[in-house]
Amino acid sequence: MRLTVKITFAVILGIALIFSAYSYFSIQREREQLKKNLSREARHVGENLRFIVSELWQQRGESVAIAFLKKANQDYKSTLVRWVWLDGEILSQHQPRVPVEQLDDLYNEETVALLAESPEGQDFLLTYLPLYTKSGRIGAIELSESMDEMHDYVQESLRRSAIVVGVSVASGVLLMGVLGSIWIGRPMRKLRAQAERIGSGDFTTSINVPGSGEIAELSVTIERMRGQLAEAREAEQIANNERIEALEKLRHTERLATLGQLSAGIAHELGTPLNVIAGRAKLIRSVGMKPDDVSRSATIIGEQADRMTGIMRQLLSFARRGKSQKQSVDLNVVLQTLKPLLEPTAREQGVDLVICEAEQPLPVYVDPAQMQQVLLNLTLNGIQAMPEGGNITLISCDTSAVEPPENVEKGDMNWVCLQICDQGTGIEAETLRQIFDPFFTTKDIGQGTGLGLSIAHGIIEEHGGWIDVSSTPGEGSCFSVYLPKNPSGELV
Repeated sequence: MRLTVKITFAVILGIALIFSAYSYFSIQREREQLKKNLSREARHVGENLRFIVSELWQQRGESVAIAFLKKANQDYKSTLVRWVWLDGEILSQHQPRVPVEQLDDLYNEETVALLAESPEGQDFLLTYLPLYTKSGRIGAIELSESMDEMHDYVQESLRRSAIVVGVSVASGVLLMGVLGSIWIGRPMRKLRAQAERIGSGDFTTSINVPGSGEIAELSVTIERMRGQLAEAREAEQIANNERIEALEKLRHTERLATLGQLSAGIAHELGTPLNVIAGRAKLIRSVGMKPDDVSRSATIIGEQADRMTGIMRQLLSFARRGKSQKQSVDLNVVLQTLKPLLEPTAREQGVDLVICEAEQPLPVYVDPAQMQQVLLNLTLNGIQAMPEGGNITLISCDTSAVEPPENVEKGDMNWVCLQICDQGTGIEAETLRQIFDPFFTTKDIGQGTGLGLSIAHGIIEEHGGWIDVSSTPGEGSCFSVYLPKNPSGELV
């Protein structure tokens, strides 16, 4: 509707200006024409009077001629006729209405016409016709005609012009308002509603403004854009689904690679309870064993079986592909689940696994399986970086005052941290800049996919956190995983 108002205002302003200019110049032209007509009539009357006065002056004298002009003044009601002197001693009754200096052309026997204003503020058209007397003295017949009639005419013309302009403006506003609402307002409201729907992500509703004008073309363009955006969003959804599927496959592949690294140590770990079970089974089978010993052996067999079942259940749960399921969990509990999976591999490498849990719960909103994969990858990398053995420490702590990097949404979040610190060979500065790049690895062929750190980095980013790395070649590395603390504090 604002566009209609603007167009209406512009059109009406143009019409008003054109009418006003036309009226102004028309009135000026008519005013000049009226002045010319009045001057022509005054000249015509004056020529007749000058001829008669000249004859009377020559035949009967000055007094008769001036008396004639006074009598003629009575006959011309709209025109005042006087005799004026231009030289010599001039009485007030024969003084021109204008200074004599403005009447120099009369000495050349030319008629002079000009406008003058009376002391009362009235305008007059003065016409002077020169006349030389027998004595050689020069005088003139002065015809003075009031311009009130012309002013009244001009004012009437202005009033009529103002009425015409006002009627034209009112009619134009009414007409433009109605037509603007039909031709512009309604289509623009439809287009705006369609644009708002598109902006909100609704690409299902189409719109078609009839006609062949610019608004109809804009409607076609918006409709074409709607179709293109709908196709683009569909293609983007397909691409996102494919990307998520590919990412899940990579994560699962890396999970299986990690599982392969764990399986050797766990297989050795399972050997001890199997030997215990086999020995106890032989004792039970032997003859003459006391009932109490049989019961104790059966209990030991059950405990070792539960131990192996727990280890295998954790392995199967870690290896299984599943959808991301975020929930509020205690980060200390996630840390505890790593110990039975990592201890066999760490012991085989001569590495002592040290876990330092925070004293208070650390609630985070994460996918436990994905967090387990991140921590396993980082810890296995640390174990492999210590060929001579040593300690690898897993620490959970509250770091509310930490300042996140620029690419992480800050808000009013508090942060918790998990640190995996090893005493290995460390990482060179040049290598440190590439460790999170996909398929980058410093391991020998067949010992790593180059995806572990990249996937871990991606998982932590998806959870709203980040990973910091500090490393000193020859002394070891420390990976710090920061996650936003769950403000609700609820745990499942």
